[in-house]
Amino acid sequence: MSDLQELAASFRSCCFATGTTSGKYRCEPTWSWKPNPFADYDMWYAVSGQGRMLLNGVDHAIGPGFCYVFQPGDRVAATHNPERPLVVFFCHFDRSPYGSGDVPAAALPLPRTPVTIRDTAGIESLLSRLIELSHLRSPDDAAEIDLLIKLILVKWVRETDRGADAGHAYYQKQIVVKVQEAIRFRLSESADYEALAASAGSSPRSVSRLMKTHTGLTLKETITKLRMERAVHLLNETTMTVTEVSAAIGYSDIYTFSKLFKRHYGISPTAMRSGGESFAP
Repeated sequence: MSDLQELAASFRSCCFATGTTSGKYRCEPTWSWKPNPFADYDMWYAVSGQGRMLLNGVDHAIGPGFCYVFQPGDRVAATHNPERPLVVFFCHFDRSPYGSGDVPAAALPLPRTPVTIRDTAGIESLLSRLIELSHLRSPDDAAEIDLLIKLILVKWVRETDRGADAGHAYYQKQIVVKVQEAIRFRLSESADYEALAASAGSSPRSVSRLMKTHTGLTLKETITKLRMERAVHLLNETTMTVTEVSAAIGYSDIYTFSKLFKRHYGISPTAMRSGGESFAP
């Protein structure tokens, strides 16, 4: 069983609730942190700044994206560079049993090593919402708090697993996804390979190679595929004419559009529309 599967299994027996201490703070110039060993869990994330942390006797550098979930019994001491002060999110939380019964005695199956989160915007959005709800302390927010804590824990464990991803495959997949998103927003425009590659901070040649490696399609083939998928959606779910669909996905020549569509799906767009056939690409 993987770390992520083990964590997910532990979720079935308990729900989570925040403690009384949480927030987002800029650490004071003379800040030096040495709390007593933890009795609960503490989600801790560095937004910016520079520092050092001694965690259970092991030294770690703190920088933007540094994330760790302190667990009961953890011993920690931390300092920072006052010229580059740490800005941190933190949120104490603990477990409660579902229904009747006791909270499982075993500790949560969490990594014992900090990780640097790469999707900083995603994790910071979740932490901001969690802390906001923690401060509101409304009983109506309990379910959302439980789900937010679980989602943050899942993202943290997944990021820990990705830290050893050989060849930076995770980064490469992120580039592929970013380019695909950029294509979807530009379907009606002529293909601009330079602009698409720039959206992911890369070159057309590098992007095309990554696309081929991870999807089996070149950049040009990906553009065509995504255009055809959008065409299916528009033909299935809108009242747009075939001519309008063709123009909407970047084909001024309806003949070219129809030819490519039939090559992909074995049926012309006109036949799909008139015959009422509906399918997912």
